[in-house]
Amino acid sequence: MDMDNLEQQLAAYLDRSDYQEAIALCEQGINTDPTITLNYWYLGLAILLQGEESEAQAIWLSAITQVDPDAMDTVTAELLQVLQTTAIQFLDNREFQRAEIIYWQIIELDSNDRTAYYNLGNALAQQGNFDAAIDCWQNAIALKPDYIEAYEEWGKVCQKLEDFETAIACYSKVLELNPDNYQTAYNLGLCFCFVGRGEEAIACFQTAIQLKPDVTQPYGDLGYLLLQKGQLDDAIQLFNQAIPVNFLESYLKSYELFNDNACFLKALHLQPDSFDTFFYLAKIIDKNNILPQIASIIYKKAQQLKPDANIVSQQSQLDNSTAASQQIPSVKPPKDFYESTLDWANTYNLIKKYINIYPNNTLYLTPPKTPEITIHFSFRFGSKVELPASFVALVPEGRFWLNKKQDKSAVIAADNKILGDISPDFPVLSPGHPDKHPSKHSIFSVGNLPPIQKIDGTVAVLAGLLNDTYFHWMFDILPRIELLDKSGIDITGIDKFLVSSRLSFQKETLKALGIPPTKILETDEYPHIQATTLVVPSFPGSVAWMPKWACDFLRSAFLDKKQIKTEKIERIYISRNQAPNRRIINEDEIVSCLNKYGFTSVILESMSVAEQAALLAHAKVVVAPHGGGLTNTVFCNPGTKVIEIFSPNYVYPCYWLISNQIGLEYYYLQGKNPEGLYLHKLLYPDARLEDIFVNLDQLLNMLKFAQVI
Repeated sequence: MDMDNLEQQLAAYLDRSDYQEAIALCEQGINTDPTITLNYWYLGLAILLQGEESEAQAIWLSAITQVDPDAMDTVTAELLQVLQTTAIQFLDNREFQRAEIIYWQIIELDSNDRTAYYNLGNALAQQGNFDAAIDCWQNAIALKPDYIEAYEEWGKVCQKLEDFETAIACYSKVLELNPDNYQTAYNLGLCFCFVGRGEEAIACFQTAIQLKPDVTQPYGDLGYLLLQKGQLDDAIQLFNQAIPVNFLESYLKSYELFNDNACFLKALHLQPDSFDTFFYLAKIIDKNNILPQIASIIYKKAQQLKPDANIVSQQSQLDNSTAASQQIPSVKPPKDFYESTLDWANTYNLIKKYINIYPNNTLYLTPPKTPEITIHFSFRFGSKVELPASFVALVPEGRFWLNKKQDKSAVIAADNKILGDISPDFPVLSPGHPDKHPSKHSIFSVGNLPPIQKIDGTVAVLAGLLNDTYFHWMFDILPRIELLDKSGIDITGIDKFLVSSRLSFQKETLKALGIPPTKILETDEYPHIQATTLVVPSFPGSVAWMPKWACDFLRSAFLDKKQIKTEKIERIYISRNQAPNRRIINEDEIVSCLNKYGFTSVILESMSVAEQAALLAHAKVVVAPHGGGLTNTVFCNPGTKVIEIFSPNYVYPCYWLISNQIGLEYYYLQGKNPEGLYLHKLLYPDARLEDIFVNLDQLLNMLKFAQVI
């Protein structure tokens, strides 16, 4: 075998993680001709990737010291070239952990390799190890003070981590070195906005417009800043320039004109200096309580344009209504916590009331697939995440509280301390995240709680967060019934179940799992209960982070073995056009395109859970905006391709997690904010509810990248 073929064969083995094959081939080559150093480099590399660093280094050192001293630099350079080529290949293939291992060896061999530091920083950042990544980029910059790419990556991470001052310093350095960098000028403007440095932000957006006058986002953000300053006419002019015609046409086609956003955008396009333009802009600001000091100025402008109009502030009406309806609850919240339910059980020698069902388990993660160079921050968790154990606790005289919005909850022991690991609240973060420590629970700052409703007997708590949301229902609520089944507790002997049951999918699934409607306490009617015994199954993992057993449970429970009769569709587009939010603005265009490639658009709301399960079990490709319909990918077969479409400002990884557990091919595509970040925030102040505008060319590129077309 010639050297080129040998190297290609060894690289292929390493790429497939066939380390033993690579080792055998290298050892065979060394026995045949001990002078071929390439075999030693790949032998050490294969051993290194198996986790045996010292042995790998010993092999390399042995080979280097055996050559003529004059050739040492040459063979060392050859080793470095092998390592660098393999590391780049792993980095390009999103094998970040393996790339990281190799880059550390490159730096150990050559501590002045600035490119290795830069690439190592990228590999670490892609795994969510941001502090170590920043250290690497700083080392790269120390070796090359004008290393623009290192400053850029450092700035992006700091911007994401909301360390805006450091991001500003990094982006400023980039522009000092390259004044024509549009994206950096725009990002710098956004950072200045976040820290309230409006004049500097204005200058950055103006620079961005000069560099790329055809890109619309900076116009919207500049208009927002001028709006804050009360320069209404200038702001309106810039907002008009920020709205591309194709975005406007799609928006007006998709939304009825009683929608304030649609009314504003139509008036902005047709008659910028009109009563309607200013009235609906003020209405949007007023309703969303954004820039309240500006709303009254805009209302006055609208009144000047139409003196006979009867304009009343919606926010003032809302404030008056809220104030009139407020009641003072009578129960003070807890002031202390147990970090875990097991701590509580041990404290009171109640270990028999803590029933362990599943031990801690590991969720192994494969990076999502995207044609972009880097993956989104929301998917950067490394190669695995540890999920907590699952259990059932019996809490004597225990209490449960759930707020009206269903985004704060707590299980409270008889000693008035919350049980931290079964008391989730929003925002939902990754397991073990320091910001979710029980000491930071929102119950300690919510004020008084509603009066306690006491219930004699045993109450099983199945309520969680966002109980009426299909995803949370399927993955956070229903698997807790499985935990009850496995606990040894006689479910028929439980007096009541605290759970929501009013929606059709709730009724269907509770009936299938044997929860009788006569024993149900509705969550909205019982926001704060105390039972003689509170039976609390833990969440399957952490909220929104599901273990494999929860996926297996759902598949077993709702994939009908007799196969419910449903149309067998291999290419599915899941529409959200009946949902109140997170719809595709230009869905007609997207559906028309997908139809050409054999996709069928489906609306899942009209189907039973069993029918949805059967439908998705036949799918080979699923395209959908982020939403509850993708919950049903748990019923897909391994290898099914899933392409999830996100809003630019809300990327949440829950369906990627399902894909990892089921073995699906997961891809994602981000929509666009063609009107700029801040004008978009005026229209959609809650990023979770943003509608999505999809660039058709980018969708086609994604379909090609996923080898769907």
